Amino acid sequence: MRGPRFIAFILAAALAGCGEEQARKADPTASTKDVAFFLANASEHETTLARCRADPGSLKSEVTCLNAEEANRKVMIWGRDAALKRAGN
Repeated sequence: MRGPRFIAFILAAALAGCGEEQARKADPTASTKDVAFFLANASEHETTLARCRADPGSLKSEVTCLNAEEANRKVMIWGRDAALKRAGN
């Protein structure tokens, strides 16, 4: 018979993987994309912004969503072409 520490460890390990699983379910083919990627790929930028904004409670702190929002901020300030040039520097 296993002790309570072992059971607590197994339970904690199982729960730790839940966040990762939820992220994969949200978009299983997604890999982290940086700000420069979104500046260079307007259609994917818009798609990602829409996905992130549709479920901000779950996706607000996802790295790809943060990068898409930062790219959006730069586009709003400088325009896409100028923001893309600045990203290259």
